[in-house]
Amino acid sequence: MYYGLLLRSSHKHVSFPDLPGEPSKLHVVDSTKTSITLGWEKPVYDGGSDITHYILDQMNAEDKEWVTINPQVKTCEYVNISYLYLFYNQSKNIIAILDIVFLAFHLLYNFLLTEEADLDLDVSMTTQYTARAGRDVEVFIPLKGRPAPNVTWRRGDRNMAGDNRYTITSTDRATTLLIPKVTRDDCGKYLLEIENGVGEPKIITVSLKVLDSPSSCHKLIIKNVTRGKLTLSWEAPVIDGGSPVTNYIVEKKASTMKAYQMIAAECANTTYKVVGLEEDVAYFFRVSAENEFGVGDTCETTEPVRATETPGAVKDLVMVDSTKNSVTLQWTRPDHDGGSHITEYVIEKRTEEDPTWTLGATCKRCSCEVTGLKEDAVMDFRVFAKNEKGKSDFSQIGPITVIDFIIPPEANLSEYPNGELAVRIGQNIHIELPFKGKPRPAISWLKDNLPLKESDKVRFRTTDNKTAVTVRGVKKEHAGQYTLVLDNRVIKNYFDINVITLGPPSVPVGPIRFDEIKAQSIIISWDEPKENGGGEITCYSVEKRETSQANWKMVCSSVVRTTFKIPNLVQGTAYQFRVRAENKYGYKPPGPPGKPVAYNITSDGMTIKWEAPGFDGGSPILGYHVEKKDRNSLLWQKVNSTIISNREYRIIGLMEGLEYSFRVYAENNAGLSPVSEQSKHALAISPVGFFQKKKLTIPYIIFLTHFVLFCHLFILSAVAPEIQWSPDQVLTLKAGENVKLSCSITGRPVPQVVWYKDGKEIDKRTMIDIEITTGIGTSSLFIRDADRSHRGIYTVEAKNSYGSKKADVNVRVQGW
Repeated sequence: MYYGLLLRSSHKHVSFPDLPGEPSKLHVVDSTKTSITLGWEKPVYDGGSDITHYILDQMNAEDKEWVTINPQVKTCEYVNISYLYLFYNQSKNIIAILDIVFLAFHLLYNFLLTEEADLDLDVSMTTQYTARAGRDVEVFIPLKGRPAPNVTWRRGDRNMAGDNRYTITSTDRATTLLIPKVTRDDCGKYLLEIENGVGEPKIITVSLKVLDSPSSCHKLIIKNVTRGKLTLSWEAPVIDGGSPVTNYIVEKKASTMKAYQMIAAECANTTYKVVGLEEDVAYFFRVSAENEFGVGDTCETTEPVRATETPGAVKDLVMVDSTKNSVTLQWTRPDHDGGSHITEYVIEKRTEEDPTWTLGATCKRCSCEVTGLKEDAVMDFRVFAKNEKGKSDFSQIGPITVIDFIIPPEANLSEYPNGELAVRIGQNIHIELPFKGKPRPAISWLKDNLPLKESDKVRFRTTDNKTAVTVRGVKKEHAGQYTLVLDNRVIKNYFDINVITLGPPSVPVGPIRFDEIKAQSIIISWDEPKENGGGEITCYSVEKRETSQANWKMVCSSVVRTTFKIPNLVQGTAYQFRVRAENKYGYKPPGPPGKPVAYNITSDGMTIKWEAPGFDGGSPILGYHVEKKDRNSLLWQKVNSTIISNREYRIIGLMEGLEYSFRVYAENNAGLSPVSEQSKHALAISPVGFFQKKKLTIPYIIFLTHFVLFCHLFILSAVAPEIQWSPDQVLTLKAGENVKLSCSITGRPVPQVVWYKDGKEIDKRTMIDIEITTGIGTSSLFIRDADRSHRGIYTVEAKNSYGSKKADVNVRVQGW
């Protein structure tokens, strides 16, 4: 099918005749089985007066003769009810008609000649690479497919395109990954995902083996300690350096020395018994693995140990409580028990006046209360571990004053900077605060200095050391000061958290004023909203409606002032206007619904169900929309005519014998969500008919013939996505300035748009400081008051059923 457009313009009377310039950028906006929507842009030069209208001509593909079908097209878009025609449009003025100025727009039959993305096995390649440490590795993978495949290199879950260390070069026929100066840490598997919108994406696994010395051993422990002897045990290195570990090197040093002394140079196992140690010397030990390429990094013990038959000293001795006549101590077990079971722990005490150590208590656990002490006495304590061979070295603590140990009630507010919590309207307030105090404090909550009581919306939860309050389904009135009260009868403390609710601004203050009225335009103005919703007003949206029509139309969604000129009005028509304020905390479209699942399948219908989105955008889900596509089609078709309120829907009118897939959109007050993951293909066939042989009757053959014809037409109208960055955007900024990235996106069907930062998809739920706005044909990213954390590579990906496209920009933020 071919399309052409010729543009001529007509303008109002001028004192000196002049022709308008030529219209530009003729394109097909949309097409169906019985219509085509054409679009174009105004001439750059209007001949000195406004363009009055355009003339649209049509030519039958066989007759080759142009016929004017509409001499009075008022806008730069036209829907023609037609079938297999050529078009041209003329922009006309009162003086003359321009010659043909725009080339024919056509969709090539070659689009039918598609090929699934795959490896090109006719070209020599390998997926197994081996390299010595320090050398560069270049992975070359030949590809085939029409359209040219899109490639994504990953290591684990990380997109390697965002790592500056790697160099990725891709063409229509191959992709190359360059890894410079490889080390043992680079060994492993690399995943290459290729897809071109034809068939299913494919994943190729590339393995890299780096020849290097082993990594360090780990989990080095000491056990079986006796007089002059002990046993070392460890685990082998995770990375062997591309060659089996041949032996281990074991070394020791006295805790007072700096240099290590080799004990064993060719230990074949991951255990080694060390003998000949001096009992009164504490030792450190370390182990390293060796292979044919060298000796790896060492793994060392963290604490020195003495090789005696008595246990090691207890560790981490602390006081945990005290009263007027007792002190409670706590510790952890020794690193070794000297070769026999620890029978008990001995606690000794002494006062500041009497330096003699006396028995305070014995116990079998790692905590003990020493009683019978004198109030206000200043004491030291020491603890021994004891086995059948004797007592260990002691661990000492003190001086400790024997008094009632009072801990003032305290709450930890570190998770709430400046004592504030910002919550979007519709989400939940959840304040959780760790606390301490002795005696244990009583807990209560206040809201704006009034007692906060538990209800269906308000819930309290308290454990031994944490307390929390949750308010569900936040509204504006839930903003305010929430106060935790801790009272232990000795001291009463208050801890405030100021909750700010974030949401859309209130309505701009009206009424709307009409500052200037002309035949084809009106200038309106209004006042700022009384409430900004917790964030600065970013822009206003202006809509218009003819009083004879029910639907509102968007005039401009990015008005930055409180006044706006509305152009392109029709003289004599009555209009209504409305204005809405926006901030970055306003309602957002919801997240994608869950993947649909088909069941209850018959020859002409099936039922699908899905899960609700994990994020509702701060506004309740109004309902859902369902689209279907058979396996051999490129285009998705909307199924429902009205919004679906449930998460289940029956699709009827399916063609028996075809495989169908479905996808779902959610809708809230802010608009439509991203599309869900498409369902698995399901065959439309009745359970009994599945086992019956299909007869090729005359009606069935006619149906197949028409089906192939319509598939042909649908394929011709599909266009893979293209991305064009805005030429005036600034990529190097100072801290505190705003980041503004915008691009135009084309493609049919309308592509899905996803933004990434450093290879990771931007999640609006966690990256709330990044605002993404996507409409038909455009997408933009906005960051207010950027800092150094916002620098990096930003990627926009556009994808539809006929292909995908990615484009990168590198944003640099200087300063803070």
